[in-house]
Amino acid sequence: MKSIYLLICTLFFACNNPKKEESVKVQSAPETVAISYGLNNGSGQCNTQLYARVNGERQVLIDFDQHKFLYIQLQDDFNNDGFLDVLVENRKGCHSETESTYLAHEGSSYFIMAYDGQKFHMTNEVGKDWDGIEMVMRDGKLHIAIETAEERSYTYSDKLSCNDKEETFVLDIFKLKQVAVDQKTKMTTLMEMDCLSLIQQTSIVESYEKFNVDINNDGYKDELRFTYYKDLKGYDNLYLRLATINPDIEINTQKRSVKRLGILASKTNGYNDLVINCDEVMSWNGEEYRYKNVYKSGNKYRVFAKNGLIIRDSPDGIPIGKFDYNAEITVIEKTEIEMDYEEEAYVTIEGYWYKVAFFDEYSNSTKQGFVFSGYLANLDYCSIFSDWNGVSISKNAIVYKLHGQCYYTYPVKIISDTEVELIWSQDGDCVFLSGLDEDFAFIISPEKGKPFAKFTLDGDTLKASYYYPDWVKEYNQKYPAIFSETYTLNYPSLIDY
Repeated sequence: MKSIYLLICTLFFACNNPKKEESVKVQSAPETVAISYGLNNGSGQCNTQLYARVNGERQVLIDFDQHKFLYIQLQDDFNNDGFLDVLVENRKGCHSETESTYLAHEGSSYFIMAYDGQKFHMTNEVGKDWDGIEMVMRDGKLHIAIETAEERSYTYSDKLSCNDKEETFVLDIFKLKQVAVDQKTKMTTLMEMDCLSLIQQTSIVESYEKFNVDINNDGYKDELRFTYYKDLKGYDNLYLRLATINPDIEINTQKRSVKRLGILASKTNGYNDLVINCDEVMSWNGEEYRYKNVYKSGNKYRVFAKNGLIIRDSPDGIPIGKFDYNAEITVIEKTEIEMDYEEEAYVTIEGYWYKVAFFDEYSNSTKQGFVFSGYLANLDYCSIFSDWNGVSISKNAIVYKLHGQCYYTYPVKIISDTEVELIWSQDGDCVFLSGLDEDFAFIISPEKGKPFAKFTLDGDTLKASYYYPDWVKEYNQKYPAIFSETYTLNYPSLIDY
């Protein structure tokens, strides 16, 4: 009886005293905290200070350091704990007071500063990037893809790096955790020649190298030759002389500093394929070596020749029809027969002859003919990551072209295949006043690291919605109206080359 009495008393007090349970729930919920992040520039803008404001109170997170040039990429709640975090780029180089290019840039690394409700945590620093990162939303988490390279691709390097890789990270508690890696490979060759040993020999200014090899498998030795130049730190002037043909055939690698040239076991049209540097393949198209064309599976194209596109009975043949401007057509066959068209003085359009089907009104039947590909936009290349009139979007950046000498580059957050956000920054390369850093009276201005606009792909149109519409309206009235509601495709960027 005594135990039953105690049980009844316990249940009675528990039912009439629910506040203890409620108080536990309130304590477990994160307290609402207003957080923002900012940067201060040091002397000469060659070092920066990272700070945060927590409920208005300012805290220095990273003080001035001559070895750190910090840049806010994105402010967001990366670990979904209710507190705002910040993704920071350490560029390890900076803008001088008189120049707009990086000084002693060593490649950017990245880290996240995360708040736990009481203090800030700095994650590990990852990557060695030169061209920007991909920020992709996947399964409710931000994935950061960084292409790590030993050397930047746009300078003459002393070495050839075939160990480059793309690493993907997510925030796990207070650490950047690697969740994927795509490793670059060095293609295996039958024979090759690199110039890395020549680079180390200070006495050599030029060196002429060559292969004697039967490259077209006709039983005769051909000559593949190239020249090493000390100032380029690589090979240039690559030529092929076939045993049965006298004129030299130039191999246009689109590079002025080739570190490695190799002959592959694979063949195209009876000729061995070539590899440039680590994995860039060139193949024989019947007349010369070209980078291997990788066509997408589709064959839908749009005509963007303003006066229409003439259909001929054969390449360079007589006209038999015409496609109107903006017509969508189907390509039957993509030939390797080249054609150059001089649109105006000093402007030449390059392309190929493509076989197409068209409806002939005179015979009331479907016929076939050939058109010039230089005025055909490959609709399979059309995605939100395209070049639009006034703005270009890639997986690494959104670039506004205000002028031929004025570009503003913004980080991009990828939400889906058809939707991205522009993250506000002040990473511009301008020789005149752009006004993009202006604060208008009584209007909320964009904040660095926060989303500024959302772009959505609708067919072949890009639609924009702005998170600071009043600021955009004022800017477009005072400066050239670069912020539009819609953007059209730059069709020449979708040509097959």
